[in-house]
Amino acid sequence: MKKIINNIKDKVTKKDLQEVSLSNKITNSTLEEQRQEILNKGRKFKYPVQYSKNKLIINTTLIAMVLFTGGFALTVFQLYKVQNDSDLMYRITSVFPFSVASIDGSKASFSDYLLEYRLNMTYINKHKDIVEGANDIDTLSKRYKRQSLDNAIMNALVAKIAKENNITVSETEVNDYFNQLKKTQNGDISENTFYAIVKNNYNISPSEYRRIFIELPLLRQKVSAFIDKDAENIKNQISQFLKENNNDFSKLVEKFGEKIEVGNSGVVKKTNIDGGKAKRASELNIGSVSEPFISSSGDGYYFVKTIKKNETNVSYDYIKIPFKEFKNRLDNLKKEGKIQEYINI
Repeated sequence: MKKIINNIKDKVTKKDLQEVSLSNKITNSTLEEQRQEILNKGRKFKYPVQYSKNKLIINTTLIAMVLFTGGFALTVFQLYKVQNDSDLMYRITSVFPFSVASIDGSKASFSDYLLEYRLNMTYINKHKDIVEGANDIDTLSKRYKRQSLDNAIMNALVAKIAKENNITVSETEVNDYFNQLKKTQNGDISENTFYAIVKNNYNISPSEYRRIFIELPLLRQKVSAFIDKDAENIKNQISQFLKENNNDFSKLVEKFGEKIEVGNSGVVKKTNIDGGKAKRASELNIGSVSEPFISSSGDGYYFVKTIKKNETNVSYDYIKIPFKEFKNRLDNLKKEGKIQEYINI
């Protein structure tokens, strides 16, 4: 009996060892297959998500393109067809380079056009009691649209000529001009006060004021003087003539005729805003004549002769040699069809 039991134990032990050995053999041989199986199961979840991400990016890009195209088309419609002059449209044109016209290949800025038009209309709406014809707002609107568009076109031509000839306006020149504007008969006003007045009358920022009232006019003045060689020659001839004729303005008309303009200011404040003529005259002795200078309005060379002055007022005669070359170029470009306006006024 004992022998039988021992035989049974031996058989059971051998069977168990064989099963364990077989189990170990299967695990070692199929380890890589099991790993791949697990990874494959994971890929079933990974690739659908990856596909969804790609599809999401494509759809988002398409939607963004549609919205941008629609927004651009709406902006173009509002600017060129409706002629929307709202603050939003002005801000958009200040960021994106929309053009209101072209002149000889150069683009006239829509933002400059809107800026000038809006500040004029703001002033009219705030001062209807003192602006002639303010009740007929439609007529004034058309007038200032035309004026603003013409100035935007001129500024584009000025910028073109300035770039071709390396003509610039420095920050010092802008500041000097600004300081002259701050002067009143009671002395200088502060910069904050000045810009507060500007804001109240025109609802524009300091940088906008400096661009439209200082930088652009100064650049136009420099360009006009640079290209007008005839005006420069006449200026030099008048300088010599006055030296030889004891500063006698009366003889100038006989010699130069329609090439010049001669006039008298009447009695004006020394701080009179007249392109700098009153200021020059107030600095001279009575009977003295200034050196030639360009008016801040940029319309020509001037000589002034002081007739009378006191602590607050001055009277002077003046000679003007108008700049004509810039206007001639502008007129020729119009005749040649090289000016295209993108809006109808």
